[in-house]
Amino acid sequence: MSDLTGVKVGFFGTPDFALKFLNYLYENNAEISFIVTQPASVSGRGKKINSSPVEKWGLKKKIKVYSPIKVNDPNFQKDIKQQKVDFVIVVAYGNLIDNFIINFPKFLTINVHASLLPKWRGAAPIQRSILNDDKETGISIMKVVEKLDAGPIIKLEKIKINFDDNSGTIYEKMILLGLPLLIDTMKDIMNKNYKMIYQKEHLSTYAKKIKKSETKINWEENAEEINLKVRAFNPFPGAWTKIKGNNKRIKILKSEVVKKKVMSKKIMVVGNVSDILEVKCGNGFLKILELQLEGKKVINNEEFLNGYKIKNLILE
Repeated sequence: MSDLTGVKVGFFGTPDFALKFLNYLYENNAEISFIVTQPASVSGRGKKINSSPVEKWGLKKKIKVYSPIKVNDPNFQKDIKQQKVDFVIVVAYGNLIDNFIINFPKFLTINVHASLLPKWRGAAPIQRSILNDDKETGISIMKVVEKLDAGPIIKLEKIKINFDDNSGTIYEKMILLGLPLLIDTMKDIMNKNYKMIYQKEHLSTYAKKIKKSETKINWEENAEEINLKVRAFNPFPGAWTKIKGNNKRIKILKSEVVKKKVMSKKIMVVGNVSDILEVKCGNGFLKILELQLEGKKVINNEEFLNGYKIKNLILE
């Protein structure tokens, strides 16, 4: 564990991914001066207030937490202006950072991003890299500028994407690699032992937020594309389908592409399912290995075949 005693940090982040980095800084004795996160959302008929994981953690630790709608809010900026920090660390905050914050710390405002920049700037880099069938991804640590994920890169480390990786396993690899990389970067900056490499704008791509409509499986697509979707949306939000004539959803959590030349006429219609859970796709066949029926626990294909009748089963 690397000691950051005496290093004052302002932290901007919102989801669990950001919390992993915040907690790691805290465990390495960084002084968390304040936290900035997205405002709590309201959901359901009971108007339940959903605070971010970062906000919940900060309140539990009795650290000052801000949740401005925009960081250029004058009252917010006036308040944090009283704080003196060495670094501002940004991890999956969810909003652009303005020049006031960029120039605020003694050293730098830096951002941890889950892709090999300039590829996959934006909200969903892990999912987009898998959907694109990329063979590698990684962690980029950059100096923050006012344009989204466009700052010069200080550190970059690659991660191989294996054929059976999903968003969950890549997430874990990102955490394992990214936590120590952030602290190494901070120490290099304090020791003036770093250089910045400007991103090549013409190579940039955008990882737009995942829409609900994207998670629905279209069996007219080829098996390879559907398998990428299953991997990209596991564990969240999950690629899903429905049994014809049944309104309940089935999440497909694990699958594999099947290479077959000859199939029975019965399964040659798109969406038809064989007696070993192989589904006819627009091109090729996909074998379901792990699934979750709506309101039920996750089961493998053998458990499903033992517990459910699948004669004449069609997915749509």
